[in-house]
Amino acid sequence: MTARPEVLLDAETIRRRVEALGAEIGQAYAGREIAVVGLMKSCLVFMADLIRVLPLELTCHTLRVAATHETPSGHPEITDIVYSAEIPWEGRHVLLLDDIIDTGITLRFLLDHIRDRNPASLRVCTLIDKPKDRKVEVRPDWAAFTVEDPQAGFLVGYGLDFGERYRGLPYIGTIPRPAPQA
Repeated sequence: MTARPEVLLDAETIRRRVEALGAEIGQAYAGREIAVVGLMKSCLVFMADLIRVLPLELTCHTLRVAATHETPSGHPEITDIVYSAEIPWEGRHVLLLDDIIDTGITLRFLLDHIRDRNPASLRVCTLIDKPKDRKVEVRPDWAAFTVEDPQAGFLVGYGLDFGERYRGLPYIGTIPRPAPQA
């Protein structure tokens, strides 16, 4: 690690918020079994902590979305969804977990894709919501934390990475945004 992150959210703050989310989500899905689907890889730590506090019967699934190129407008064209296991969407109550919702483009694509498979319900929980970065209208049902200032730095830790580094930090911190490549 080259830069030591500045702590934005310490481990205790994250733990308390994840426990509160577990209770909120548990109430919303009371008496139902849910399929928890996490976007890899940055959501791994959040997903592990959240499923341990959910007072529900659940199954766990993961998926990865790959953008192969940008459209002329500069938005990624999402062309591939990779499943680590076949996800049984139809008739299931699906809780989609995301690490950070910023532009909303990837999430919108996934929501449309999943809705086409007829789940009984579909809700979204994100670790970090950055509504000021939105390019398309999409809102999570639950957000652990909202970051209002998109210039606050690059978020790392608690599963979030920069160049595959920092994921193992027990807190969420910021590092300076890298300079744009010329």
